[in-house]
Amino acid sequence: MGEELMNVQPNGTVTFANEVLETIAGIAVADVPGIANMSGSLVKDGWNDLIGKKRPAKGVKVTKTEDTLTIDVQIIVEYGVKVHEVCQAIQESVYNAIETMTGLKTTAVNVYVQGVKIKETAPSEAADKADD
Repeated sequence: MGEELMNVQPNGTVTFANEVLETIAGIAVADVPGIANMSGSLVKDGWNDLIGKKRPAKGVKVTKTEDTLTIDVQIIVEYGVKVHEVCQAIQESVYNAIETMTGLKTTAVNVYVQGVKIKETAPSEAADKADD
């Protein structure tokens, strides 16, 4: 299942698979306004799209070293939003979700803006603009 992360409790340890942390972070990111889409691995996402599987962790990668927990998030933002504010909201949302749900301290949440989605105009609006 991949690398697992542990949280030591008074009565023992609680172990989290990377996939669990990626899912928590992915859901936290999806709740932030201004996100058009999450970006991820084309091979993995293409296969999941083909079989109809939705992945809340799409575009999220968790890396754990001896004393750090780093989360990388790849996003596509909507055109017209203040990108730096969206990224800051993502970082806060992910930090809070991971700590609240797991008790783990996150060292860094790195946000990679992979693109901007331009809103498409309706066909009738495009025709009206062309006639002017």
